[in-house]
Amino acid sequence: MTTLEKIQQANPSLTIHSVFDDTFALYGQVITLPHQDELNQNLTTLTTIPATQNQYVRDAPTLLAEVKKAAIAREFYGEQPIEIGYCNGNSDHLNAFEWHNCSELNLAATDMILFLAHRRDLNGTTITTDRAQAFFVPQGTAIEVYPTTLHFAPCRVWQAGFKCLVILTERTNTPLAS
Repeated sequence: MTTLEKIQQANPSLTIHSVFDDTFALYGQVITLPHQDELNQNLTTLTTIPATQNQYVRDAPTLLAEVKKAAIAREFYGEQPIEIGYCNGNSDHLNAFEWHNCSELNLAATDMILFLAHRRDLNGTTITTDRAQAFFVPQGTAIEVYPTTLHFAPCRVWQAGFKCLVILTERTNTPLAS
């Protein structure tokens, strides 16, 4: 039995797709990042999963040298400056959505689940969870989440938690002005 089949069996009331299913094309695409193996190794060895909750680090310069970072900026963001950070944690449910005016690139250093929806499904600033779809992202898989996609922190598959690389245009996730 595959990991996805085990997750589906443990959650019979929830439809969980794979990012390799055609359905994912509405929200993003599976990609290959420049220096993906190095990023995966660094995320695995240089970051930890907090004991509780999630930890988001917007930019972690130790994950990739600047000269290598430029290859990702060129290929996915037209040479705009980027930030490479991570979200590691223990969330096991959907509790929020966000979106950006740029694509978000993710690399799953562990198996994880993402809940995704479309910005067009917002009713003002709210959305009901029945508009969301769950997607399994296997360990080692990189994805692009389109700017039109609502998303938030991944959910863990295993009790040990999750590790997820997050790449965005520089200063995307800085605090908003008051």
